[in-house]
Amino acid sequence: MTIVVPFTAGQSGDVLARVLGEPLAKRWGQSLVVDNKGGAGGTLGSRAAAAAPADGYTLLLGSSGPLAAAPNLYANAGYNPRELTPIMNVAGVAQAFVVPASSPYKTLADLIAAAKASPDKLSYGSGGVGSFQHLTFELLKQRTGAPIKHIPYRGSAPAYTDLIGGQLNAMVDSLPGVLPHVQSGKLRVLAVSTSQRVPQLPNVPIVAESGVAGFDALGWLGIVAPKGLEPALRDKLNADLKAVLAEEGVKSRLAGLGMITIASSPAEFGKFIDSELTKWGAVIKTAGIQPE
Repeated sequence: MTIVVPFTAGQSGDVLARVLGEPLAKRWGQSLVVDNKGGAGGTLGSRAAAAAPADGYTLLLGSSGPLAAAPNLYANAGYNPRELTPIMNVAGVAQAFVVPASSPYKTLADLIAAAKASPDKLSYGSGGVGSFQHLTFELLKQRTGAPIKHIPYRGSAPAYTDLIGGQLNAMVDSLPGVLPHVQSGKLRVLAVSTSQRVPQLPNVPIVAESGVAGFDALGWLGIVAPKGLEPALRDKLNADLKAVLAEEGVKSRLAGLGMITIASSPAEFGKFIDSELTKWGAVIKTAGIQPE
């Protein structure tokens, strides 16, 4: 069996697939391969998985990028997320708004106020146009009217380098991405993007507590299969995933990675994908985002 991860090794989706892979292989009594097919915002791997036979032997570890943002961004992504077979929304990943440790901005409200006082003088970085980092910050801009300039990079690493070096004023990224820099004292967290505070940063307010009521931008990672998978097989895969996620070893590893276990039903995940396509499509249209 194969789990296609539409990103390079080491990213959150890849890590999750490998955490799940070993216990799933034991449960199924066969080998399970994690196949990294990165490129084009996750569309290359997603397209390949969508075109595979609907026999349960090929699954896609999808995320908010290729399953919600990319289809709104690219004229022909080569697949329709609404037509894929939803298996489970596995885990959520909180996003954190960060600034350099030397930044004068102590709260998210400080950053927003400074941006409004000096339009387009402040900048934020992201791992690329259409990335979840980009869309989350654009959602904040649309909700607050703060004119902060977007500087896209080819990946998160160079964006972090410039942020830490002071060439950027801010950034938003997943907890697994920001925590090492926060713990080393190089970055300061202003707020997290979720509807509730996260255990890893209990003293950090959520965006809604920073004056932006109702703000919620949770990155997510879920399993889908090609169109036409038999319902009985879909439900078995969902049940097996739930059993694996209930294992203490898996639960502790995901918590250590800053992931929030969701373990939805197929029907819940299908409705969620539909709502995310609508939500991020509106953000992309309002911001006038075009693919690189």
